[in-house]
Amino acid sequence: MIKMNKFIFLVSLFFYFFLSFFQTAKTNEKIIEIKTTNVKKKKLSDQLDLTGTLKANESVDITSVVSEKIKYIKFKEGSFVKKNQILVELENNEEKALLKQVEAELDEAKLNFIRAMKLVEEGNASQAMLDKRLKEKRKYEGQYEEVIAKINDRIIKTPFDGMISTKNFSVGSFVKPGDVITSLYDIQKIKVDLYIPEIYSQKIKNNQTFKLSILSDDDVAYGGKIYAIDPFINKKTRNFKASGIIDKNDKLILRPGMMAEINISLDERNVFTVPEGSIIQENEKTFVYLIKDSSSYKKEVKIGKRKKGLVEIVKGLNTGDKVVYEGTNKIKDGSKIIEKR
Repeated sequence: MIKMNKFIFLVSLFFYFFLSFFQTAKTNEKIIEIKTTNVKKKKLSDQLDLTGTLKANESVDITSVVSEKIKYIKFKEGSFVKKNQILVELENNEEKALLKQVEAELDEAKLNFIRAMKLVEEGNASQAMLDKRLKEKRKYEGQYEEVIAKINDRIIKTPFDGMISTKNFSVGSFVKPGDVITSLYDIQKIKVDLYIPEIYSQKIKNNQTFKLSILSDDDVAYGGKIYAIDPFINKKTRNFKASGIIDKNDKLILRPGMMAEINISLDERNVFTVPEGSIIQENEKTFVYLIKDSSSYKKEVKIGKRKKGLVEIVKGLNTGDKVVYEGTNKIKDGSKIIEKR
């Protein structure tokens, strides 16, 4: 009997401590602080990010069309030059001497032609003589134009406004046709060639705008537009070429050869988005935590594009759902929560 009473006492004591512990644990259940956001639709556009190399709007190698020595160099390397500005003069003493001779012969031929006209009018000369004098005049006019062309070939001018490069020859150097004396670049506008994946062939159009930035100053974005699309798709790379232009490079910051990052905005859509911190990846599935009645529960979702800290939710959420975006690593299904302010 004594043993039975002792057993009952021990069992009662055990249940007392068990109930006390349970009550204490329930009372001290941890309430977790989190941050949430209400799900709503936002405008999100597909972005095509590319890299490209800048090139001048127009560029040309300055060369000679004759073989001759350089007499003068009239440009400052790296400077801005205007159209038809003289850059280089080649030796032309022989041509100038020939010009004087031809000018004298042409002047005499013109006088002889005028005299012949008067004599014919007076009846003192034949039409044949007038024709002969006209032929001589035209011959010397042709010789004059030929010499002027030779002199002009020895004066090299700029074909358009632009920035002049460094020189490859000095005064006194002998240059031949095709020798590049310097180069000229029109960089008041800048072009860029874009190589775009085939899957975007129906989304890229002429006059489509884009944003461009350079590595040395990525805080500044330049606006450009596509002006030409090559219909050919490279069978090796599966890319096609589009050409873009930046119409204003007023400060001449953009230079040919620079590497650039190009961003093209494509279709714009209204979609559900959540902060990236909301996303929980488990194997091949994606989840978020929703809040209802001050408790959390896990919900599987299907995601789409990511952009600037936001993730598109294709399936699994509705307008007004409250999604946890800070504190997801602290909670689980059924966690008691309180929202931070």
